[in-house]
Amino acid sequence: MLGEDIAFFPGKDGGIAALWDRCPHRGAYLSRGFCLFDGTVSCPYHGYTFDETGTCVAALTEGPDSGLNGKLRVRHYPTAVVRGVVFVWMGETEPVPIEEDVPEELFDPEYVAVPYASIWPMNWTLTIENSGDSHNSYLHRFRLRRLINFSAFQQLPAYWSGIRIVEETDNSIGFVPAVDAPQQAYYPGVEAKWSRQVWWRWRKQRKPGVETMAKQPYRNQYRLPSIARVNTSITHLHTRYATPVDENHTLMWTFGVIRTQTWWQKLWAKFYLRFWYYIFTIRGVNELEDLPVQRYDRLDPTAPQKLGANDQAIIYWRRRMPLKSRDNVRLWKKGVHIVEEMEAQELAAQQEVGD
Repeated sequence: MLGEDIAFFPGKDGGIAALWDRCPHRGAYLSRGFCLFDGTVSCPYHGYTFDETGTCVAALTEGPDSGLNGKLRVRHYPTAVVRGVVFVWMGETEPVPIEEDVPEELFDPEYVAVPYASIWPMNWTLTIENSGDSHNSYLHRFRLRRLINFSAFQQLPAYWSGIRIVEETDNSIGFVPAVDAPQQAYYPGVEAKWSRQVWWRWRKQRKPGVETMAKQPYRNQYRLPSIARVNTSITHLHTRYATPVDENHTLMWTFGVIRTQTWWQKLWAKFYLRFWYYIFTIRGVNELEDLPVQRYDRLDPTAPQKLGANDQAIIYWRRRMPLKSRDNVRLWKKGVHIVEEMEAQELAAQQEVGD
């Protein structure tokens, strides 16, 4: 993760321990080693054994009285397990309670949350920005799955008419896409209308003011460190957690979340999320529609970009949120300068949108 190799092994208390995947003795990969004793991992080369804190507790080939015991160390990473998923603290500073960084719905038993994971050949920032991008009414307009999940009968706007930032916290921004545009518009540059055809649809456009599951004012949210959330309805939430593997690969965790109140709702939610949601949202939308245009060999994020009114949330994410990262704030130790820099960049972002 983040370009670093990590070895995982069972801890004594039933948790998961994480160490840098190199033995400090001769550089062998600890992930190729063995769990010979509770709460430890032993190097496959010489049997140097490390506990959950990364401390060498036994040098099996050097004897019980080895001078390296207690002195030889490898970096360890604090971990926590939530909904069967291992979260790793990769920061340079002290970890905070996991509840501060992981969305609250993953801790509430009222919510059914089913995780999905796969490696995407793309930079992690692209998939986060995609959740607040105006591609939806264009990229997802033509697909066959829209007939199967009935979204083909929902009115789609011809374009987005801007983004409105409605909430900002220390680690997130919430925003609402303005989608109150007609289903068809005339574009004088091509002397034609888009969309090309419009037919009667009985499901109206969703308005920005519709109450969301968390009863928040936003429809979409960017959240540090690398989370994108979409309130798809009053009971459904689509949470995407992008874990960078390296510059061009991302371990994509997606949580389908449904709020329930009764046992039969929980049973239905588990079935829906594991089958229908996986087929038509995770596979049908994310992996078969979004991913093909965002792959590192099909989209160049380093190319010059000119962002517009529909990209205001992306501008906020790029310019404001990195300054709020916990390590940046802790290590810089000049809070007043951070605020001034954020204000200056916000002004520049607004001017860019205005242009």
